[in-house]
Amino acid sequence: METALGQTWQPVSSTIGFSVKMLGVTVDGSFKGLAATLKFDPETPNTGSIAASVDAATIETENTLRNRHLREKEDFFEVAKYPKISLKSTKIEKGTYGYIGYFDMTIKSITRAVKVPFTFSETNNKATFSGTFKINRKDWAIGGNTFGMSDDVTIRLTVNAISK
Repeated sequence: METALGQTWQPVSSTIGFSVKMLGVTVDGSFKGLAATLKFDPETPNTGSIAASVDAATIETENTLRNRHLREKEDFFEVAKYPKISLKSTKIEKGTYGYIGYFDMTIKSITRAVKVPFTFSETNNKATFSGTFKINRKDWAIGGNTFGMSDDVTIRLTVNAISK
């Protein structure tokens, strides 16, 4: 089976989640509003490119006061000023277990490099991209010196797509 170079995938659904420890308790949250351009061929990952963003204002932690705090406060996402969180690939390669994407991740106009190991599975022109990675929230000036908040944030991404 021959696949078009840099095959284009159209996202149809996604789950973007995160977790961070707060005073020893794990707080889980999510974002919605994924917009993505996915060009990826599993046989030649180095020809691919992935660019994606989510709406920062959609942050959801199942706590209304905390959600408002995360959206509005300067120490957190300040969504009126910085409405998007984005990832843009700089390189994609085969890894030991799947693939490794090297991305520029931008939060609050701060861009840092992140490494995202991910898997890709395809059946009948439907595909799932799935990856988990950790960041240090302080690299993006998120959370300030919030008492009891871990610096490590785990991010989980799953994107279901169809071939364009």
